[in-house]
Amino acid sequence: MRAAAQFAIVLAVGAALAGQCVPAFAAQPYEGFWASTKKDCRDDDSPNRMSIEGGNRLYWYETRCRASEITADGKLGWTMKLACEGEGEKFRSNPRVSIAADGRLVMDNGPVGQAKRQTYVRCEIAKKR
Repeated sequence: MRAAAQFAIVLAVGAALAGQCVPAFAAQPYEGFWASTKKDCRDDDSPNRMSIEGGNRLYWYETRCRASEITADGKLGWTMKLACEGEGEKFRSNPRVSIAADGRLVMDNGPVGQAKRQTYVRCEIAKKR
């Protein structure tokens, strides 16, 4: 009986601790596939597409970046310090990423593009079977 009581206590403590756990790497709202337009979402070779994976890796057609620092800047905004590579060059960028009220991703001072501000729509990518 004593072993059964100890086992029950261990199970109860384990369940209580499991209820307190939070995933270490919850997906950020800015993660996913994005493009300038819905049409660009459907074009696998579009230079106007990007993806943000793992919370700190950003990929464009010929550029990839890794964020070393991500700091919350408002309710749905973040500033980032990026180390990037593209077209044979290495460079740094300090963009601000935010999610607009309409669900678009807005990137100010981004590492790619001619404009100081890029706006992206979320792409719904079909899952492979």
